[in-house]
Amino acid sequence: MEEHGRFCHREQQHRAVHAPREPTRDGAGQWRGHRPRPQAPGTGRRPMLTLADRLPAAAVHHRLALPQVAVATLFGVCPETITRHIRDIRQPLIKMEHTIDPTDGRLATLEHLYDHSTAAGIPVPSKIKTASQ
Repeated sequence: MEEHGRFCHREQQHRAVHAPREPTRDGAGQWRGHRPRPQAPGTGRRPMLTLADRLPAAAVHHRLALPQVAVATLFGVCPETITRHIRDIRQPLIKMEHTIDPTDGRLATLEHLYDHSTAAGIPVPSKIKTASQ
């Protein structure tokens, strides 16, 4: 019976040491640990592309011959990210022996893409939802 009492005592000590602490206030009256960290503009984690974003990005690049910098701008990520994702999508396409056939014309800028889409009757949104949204 004494063994049981020691076990309970150890459990009580463990709970006392590892009990959740009450939040405290710092000198300015703010809750410590509960305010957002200050961030400078342009810092933090870069936006990520999901698979649903990677496939259209690769298709736009291959089909319309839109430069990777323009595709990166369109999806709101840096050009290095688009380059990496296009390469990652290209490899499975090669393994499946599937190619994306290019169109007759080559689009050099986003303005050409907008002109091409309006000529095809595709409505151009006023604001493009980027990968970070």
